[in-house]
Amino acid sequence: MDRLFLSVRSEKPDTAAIEEHFETRLMARLEEQRISQAFWPVWTWRLMPWFVTIVVIIAIGNAIYDPMRSSDLFATFTNGYEDFLTTSLLSGG
Repeated sequence: MDRLFLSVRSEKPDTAAIEEHFETRLMARLEEQRISQAFWPVWTWRLMPWFVTIVVIIAIGNAIYDPMRSSDLFATFTNGYEDFLTTSLLSGG
């Protein structure tokens, strides 16, 4: 029995069929995964000029057609702060 187990352990398995074209299959699978993963970043960068154009048009339209626009550059930052101070002062809080 020991000789039988020893002879079986000493034999090397034939892996030639598994190793045949291994690199080709591996490279094909990696290329397939790379293409499927690169879909969104590629289209995002291709559409970036359109997104920027839309944002610029909206910003220009907002700056030109804003009916409540003030000539004070700091009005955006101080808007409502004076009301808060007045209410706070009058209420004693």
